[in-house]
Amino acid sequence: MGFNKRIVCKEYSIKALKENSLKLYYGKSDMLIFEDETSSKIYELFKIGKTDSEILSIINQNMEEKTNEVY
Repeated sequence: MGFNKRIVCKEYSIKALKENSLKLYYGKSDMLIFEDETSSKIYELFKIGKTDSEILSIINQNMEEKTNEVY
């Protein structure tokens, strides 16, 4: 039996959010490795039960406040 790990980055996390497939992106991994703070924040929101659209909205608000950048 193998050990499944996934490296998670902001780009693919946001892409999965837009496609409403964040749960599939995380899959059945035994360990997630986050490359950045944003992807880690997305996972924390996912764990508390936020929907993909709610997470995307929250991330967009945070990005607008910091850099005026919208996804």
